Amino acid sequence: MQRLFKSIEQASLSPIGDRRPSTKRELRKSFIKRSKNPSVNEKLHKIRALNSTLKCKEHDLAAINQLLDDQKLTAKKYRAWKDTNTMLFQDIHQAYDPQDCREAERLLLNTPQPSLQPETGT
Repeated sequence: MQRLFKSIEQASLSPIGDRRPSTKRELRKSFIKRSKNPSVNEKLHKIRALNSTLKCKEHDLAAINQLLDDQKLTAKKYRAWKDTNTMLFQDIHQAYDPQDCREAERLLLNTPQPSLQPETGT
């Protein structure tokens, strides 16, 4: 069975016998319609990239909204969400001032604000 699958793969066929692209160029041609005008191609590429980014950001926003809409949000739930969404959490921290993020996190966790008095060294 394994030899059969390898043979099908080497022949650039799908398991049901459909032709599959075997090179990167064939794969690219199979799903990207190109124009003869390079500026149009560049604009199409930019639109595809922006659509992809938008879809990703909408997914991130849905994850954040799910957290914020939880009426019974606890520190434990927040930490679990934070662990699950580590990449998103890091992106948020990179995009904003770290002090603002710490304050927002403190508000979410309802923890007391640390003393902001400067230390005196002698």
